[in-house]
Amino acid sequence: MNKNTGVPKVNFRALRMVDDKLSNEQQSYIKNLTKLYNDKTNLSKECVASSKGQLCDWINSLSFKLSLKEMIYPIISQSSSGAHFQDIDGNDYVDISMGYGSVFLGHNPQYQKEAIKDQLELGYELGPQLKLNSEVAELVCELTGVDRVAFCNSGSEAIMMAIRIARAVTGKKKVFIFRNSFHGTFDGVLGFTNSDGTFPISPGTTNGTIEDLEVLEYGTAEAYDRIKECIDECAAVLVEPVQSRKPDLRPVDFLTKVRDLTRENKAALIFDEVVTGFRLHSGGAQDLFKIKADLVIYGKSFGNGMPISAVAGRSEYMDAIDGGDWSFGDSSIPETDVIFYAGTFFKHPLSMAAAKAVLKELKSTGNTHQDRAGELTKRLCETLNEYFITEKIPIEIKYYGSMFRFESFGEYALSLEPIELELMFFNMILRGVYTWERRICYLSAAHTQADIDIIINAVKESITELRAGGFAFRG
Repeated sequence: MNKNTGVPKVNFRALRMVDDKLSNEQQSYIKNLTKLYNDKTNLSKECVASSKGQLCDWINSLSFKLSLKEMIYPIISQSSSGAHFQDIDGNDYVDISMGYGSVFLGHNPQYQKEAIKDQLELGYELGPQLKLNSEVAELVCELTGVDRVAFCNSGSEAIMMAIRIARAVTGKKKVFIFRNSFHGTFDGVLGFTNSDGTFPISPGTTNGTIEDLEVLEYGTAEAYDRIKECIDECAAVLVEPVQSRKPDLRPVDFLTKVRDLTRENKAALIFDEVVTGFRLHSGGAQDLFKIKADLVIYGKSFGNGMPISAVAGRSEYMDAIDGGDWSFGDSSIPETDVIFYAGTFFKHPLSMAAAKAVLKELKSTGNTHQDRAGELTKRLCETLNEYFITEKIPIEIKYYGSMFRFESFGEYALSLEPIELELMFFNMILRGVYTWERRICYLSAAHTQADIDIIINAVKESITELRAGGFAFRG
């Protein structure tokens, strides 16, 4: 345990011991799988190996396990279109990572590409503002029902700004978040809470940055009671209404009660809809759950792969960015104290052009794309869940809308996570289905029924092969 942060240190000796639990048959299988995987993705491995000294990249060692070491490297992409991409070895993949969930309308759609090209020809100067900015803000407000919008580059920046706004407007400090939520890399949310208090989850994050943070269990009566107990010092309750790590947990009644509590006690309810916004519905979870948050964070899908995010919400809170509305030709002035809010690349012209194209597409199609992607996801997940039950495989796919994740359960949960599931994903890549190292999966509006067939077959074939290699996959 790191005494400065309360975070367990990585025990590489323990990682090596994983190999001791593998039978000779299983070790032989991993050796053969590694050769096949390396042969298929040889140029990716060479690229990563040659640049490690210069390029510092967290992806390179994500999910490191000694027994799988020779397969721990990212696939290097060369081109993409729709729901597919091609790597530098010439392999084609059905993509179920879709830019960590940021690519909802598919890779490189023509209307978005044309919008970026057109803006590129006009220029992408910074400093002077573009009419485009107002047009994108208007579309966001129209589709989501928020009063006002301000733009950033990333979800982490938008979260940081939203918390600052909440503290400025309420005059209070304490922020509640929930376990299994992800709110980016801002130090102020990188904490975990136990009976001894709240501690940083990362080396380099100090106790001071999270001293006003508390992490609760999402959707529980105990969480509600704790928020109520501290409501006089609560600046904000920050929540992923549908957690990307637990998409099956959707406690609408809990959120409704928290909404009422925060409204009555001048505390901000902040919805982090970086993942869910525009993906589940054009109005996001706010619309689906019929709950109006004070502040909402958008990102990912409304840029469709381009770097953009937004802080949006009620004027009472958003006015803290610019002092509120005022008019020319009279004596009106900005009435509200303002927070520090700045970024050189906020409202970058190319990102704004991309976002406008995306939002126009979503506006013109209603929720057709969301509904179709959701139906494809339902077919994929229910077909595989039925297969898992029939074959007595201790895996279940949890899903909502077009987001899903594979989860192991029961007594096999601990053993499946490190080895069997990892091996299944490597096998899927061999069969042309790609997901990223964190295994949170997404479909897009560009996926087809044929793509779903490929994914289903890849999972089934991978499990059959693993069983033949000595991995039981028994429930």
